[in-house]
Amino acid sequence: MKTIILVRHAKSGFKNTDMIDFDRPLSEKWNNEVIFMQKLLKKLDIKSDIIFCSDAKRTRETLEGLWEQLDCENEKIIYDKAIYDNHMDESLDYYLNLFTKIDMEKDVAIIVWHNPFITRLLRFFTKNENLGMDTLGFWIIDFKTENWKDVEAMRWELNFFINPTKKS
Repeated sequence: MKTIILVRHAKSGFKNTDMIDFDRPLSEKWNNEVIFMQKLLKKLDIKSDIIFCSDAKRTRETLEGLWEQLDCENEKIIYDKAIYDNHMDESLDYYLNLFTKIDMEKDVAIIVWHNPFITRLLRFFTKNENLGMDTLGFWIIDFKTENWKDVEAMRWELNFFINPTKKS
C-alpha cells in the first residue's frame, strides 16, 4: 500500500503588501493551529519516507512547525521551487509525475503545498469535487498498490482528514 498525505500550509500573513507572495510568512495566529496539529500528529504516529515541500516561506515554516511530529529527517525533504511556480497551473501532470519518481521501497509521501492546487489534487484523487483544503488541512489517502506509478489510476481509501480551522 502507498500513502499520500496532503498538507496545506498554515495561515499566511498579509501585513506587508509590498512583499512578493513567495516570501510571505505565516500569520502570527498560526501558532495555535500548529500546536493543535502537533498534538494530533503525535497521536497518529505518522512516519514519513519522503516529503515534497514548496520552497515558499510559508510552506517551509509550516513544515518546520510540524517537523518533530512528522518523524522526518533533512534527507527525506525535497524543497522544490517548481512546486510553488506550478501551483496555479490547471494541469496536474507535473505533480503526478513526482509520484512516479519515488523509490518503490518508500510507502508514505507527504506533500506540503498551496491552494488552489492542493484542493485540485485532493479532488482528483478522491473524485469528489465538493472537497476542499483549509489552511493547515491534513488528508491521509491510502492506495492499494505497491507501485507509485499506479497511484493515479488506483482505488483510494480516505484514511483520515482534518481541516483545523473548521474542526472537521
